[in-house]
Amino acid sequence: MSKHTTPSQQKPQLVRALEKNDAIQGTVERSAQELDLVNSVLEKEIPVTVKKGDIAMALEKTAELEDQIQASADELAHVNELLAQEVTEREKLEEKLQSAEHELGKKNSAADS
Repeated sequence: MSKHTTPSQQKPQLVRALEKNDAIQGTVERSAQELDLVNSVLEKEIPVTVKKGDIAMALEKTAELEDQIQASADELAHVNELLAQEVTEREKLEEKLQSAEHELGKKNSAADS
């Protein structure tokens, strides 16, 4: 016997998208932190006299990448807030719809009696 699930029993796509975005945001934030740590260690450990040419450019690029990754993490956080608001609004609308359907069912039952 197969179990039939109604749409209200399934996890809405918007909720799944929010969960996936949350996971991605965490990964991006950890990556930014790790890159910041690596860049800090390199900045401290490489003597100033060696920080020339390609090494200087590589250090500068890692700093730029860390900023870009952090900006992406911040943007994902903002998108997640918007998605969470949308999920909350949809849940409220679904509750109102169920309530209206219930009331309509009661009225139809009373009319049939």
